[in-house]
Amino acid sequence: MAKKKQPTRDVANGEKQAAKRARREERKLAEARASQVAKRKRWIRIGAFSGVAVVVLGALGFIIVDKAIADELPGVFQQADEGGGHVESGEPVVYATATPTSGVHAARSPRCGVYDQQMPAEFAVHALEHGVVVIWYQPSMTTEEISDLEGLVNRFDDRVVLSPNAQLSQPVVATAWNRLKAYDSIDPEIEQFIETYRNRGPEIFRCEY
Repeated sequence: MAKKKQPTRDVANGEKQAAKRARREERKLAEARASQVAKRKRWIRIGAFSGVAVVVLGALGFIIVDKAIADELPGVFQQADEGGGHVESGEPVVYATATPTSGVHAARSPRCGVYDQQMPAEFAVHALEHGVVVIWYQPSMTTEEISDLEGLVNRFDDRVVLSPNAQLSQPVVATAWNRLKAYDSIDPEIEQFIETYRNRGPEIFRCEY
């Protein structure tokens, strides 16, 4: 009789083993599905973060470009940078123009404010290097016009110089480091030029008055 029951036990054991294998397969499938879901969630988070980063960077780029554009006035000539460096005290410097905006210059920087005698160009260039705006004007302008220019310059408490310049071919020339614009008259934009280009030299130092 025992021999007749043996196949039944074998079948039962086989069914148990099959059930175990089935459960293992189910666990593997469940783990695989969970892993896939986790991966999809990670990629969704990464994609969302990347999208936000792109938007933020794009906005920052727009702001930077927009600011750069806004910080240049129309008609302002951007001159080539002639470098810097100092010359010995009292040594004159020959420039290519009457209103240089860079280049070697005097070792001592000038005071800011209004001058009634022409400032040597080598001192003016040193002022420009410190972020000063130098406004040149033809000495032949009327007393009233010169007074108007003085009043305009005196609205600023720092980093502006006003000086006559007998070599000018136009009534007024506004200069900053590597920037220049000439005016046929005392244009209200001169004040905007000062506001835009002050403090934009390669070195920023307070200009004594």
